[in-house]
Amino acid sequence: MIPYHTLNRALIAVAIWAHAGAAPAQQLSGIMPAGAALDGLVHLSSSHGSGTRSIDSTALTSDGSFVFQRRQFPLGFYHISINDTDRVDIILGQEEKEVELLFDGTPLQRHITVRRSDENKRLWEYKLVSKESQAILAAVAAEKQGLRANDTRRLLVLDSVAARATSLREAHLLGIISGYPHSYFAKVVKADRGIDDAQEQSPQAVLKAFDFGDASLMRSAVYDQAVMTYLRNIWASDEVQFVSASDSLLAYAGRDQECRAYMLDHLIELFSTYGPEAPLQHLIDRYVVSEEGMAALDPSLHTKVAEILRVGVGATAPEVDLPSADGPLALRDIVAKNRYTVLFFYSSTCDHCHAEMPTLKEVYSAFHPMGIDVVGIALDPDSTEFQRTIDQMGLPWNSYSEFIGWGSKAAKAFRVKATPWFYVLDPGMRIAAKPVDAVALGIWLQDQVK
Repeated sequence: MIPYHTLNRALIAVAIWAHAGAAPAQQLSGIMPAGAALDGLVHLSSSHGSGTRSIDSTALTSDGSFVFQRRQFPLGFYHISINDTDRVDIILGQEEKEVELLFDGTPLQRHITVRRSDENKRLWEYKLVSKESQAILAAVAAEKQGLRANDTRRLLVLDSVAARATSLREAHLLGIISGYPHSYFAKVVKADRGIDDAQEQSPQAVLKAFDFGDASLMRSAVYDQAVMTYLRNIWASDEVQFVSASDSLLAYAGRDQECRAYMLDHLIELFSTYGPEAPLQHLIDRYVVSEEGMAALDPSLHTKVAEILRVGVGATAPEVDLPSADGPLALRDIVAKNRYTVLFFYSSTCDHCHAEMPTLKEVYSAFHPMGIDVVGIALDPDSTEFQRTIDQMGLPWNSYSEFIGWGSKAAKAFRVKATPWFYVLDPGMRIAAKPVDAVALGIWLQDQVK
């Protein structure tokens, strides 16, 4: 047990208050458990789609306290992190007068209690419910794998357990939306559901459900989902349609300067990751180089574009080593043995990653005899969830983890920005494809492997 005085020192307070006659200034301060931050720093970043942008860092004092420079935080998701990989999501905005969090250990996300802040209480209560539901569903799936087809009574019981777990999670979420309809968390959830409803309809259906010029939505992962859904709903028959779609998305985001800047950045990264090349070249030529009479590429964006193209389709994959019981294992040596090698970057606590695994297992089963292998690379902070996921999901391929979360050298080398994330490498380490999911991977392999 953690002593009471240690728990008191683990309080993090985000105090937000208004000065007379001025916009409210917000201050992030608090205390971490002694020795939690190895470099003595606490970092603050904001969400930009699925990625993050660093805002500030501050030093811990000898007693573990820290204070960030007071500022105004636009509404959205933010992250407090230590040690480059250990982070928690929080919501900040001028409506919250004070946010107070309690950490009684690390990793931070497993040891958090929200003491003050209605928004963050709702956020972390739902995260807890979702995690419990995921654990139940994983246990049900694991038990089902060991049953026979004629064990109908037990199968029905397990189906009932899974349905109840899903129902309770859904009921909790609906309670937040109906009970606090004007909260930021409810706003993001409604936007997310609107995008789901717009799937496989038309681009206009996405526009009715989502505002690309809303900067608060840009500071959440749902923004990237909306962009992807809009592009998928075009049902493009050629690359030119993506060119005009990119222009339209930039126009929709244009009423907010920050949204437009992020949209351009995101579209460049999106098309350089998944293709096709025509809209990528259009974005660079029109908006990066030529817009408003720019004679040359902006140096910071030039560097980013060069880095993106370094891991684009057709490029040679970076050299990385994977940890094994016998020491570092060169990815090149694994890849050289196969016709194609699929890199599956995931996190053992990621719902979307778990959802990809059954389909990926089917693809693996179908194509493994033809020389296709899968290498799992988990961005996990420790071994507990890593091994549990392998066992419960019955993953048939080899999986590796450096157990430093998003500090993974492999993830950084391949510019992984979210999970799940896929690469396909040929025997010579050439990046052959970057499928968006396991379904797209299966379709690509079907075309390639005869």
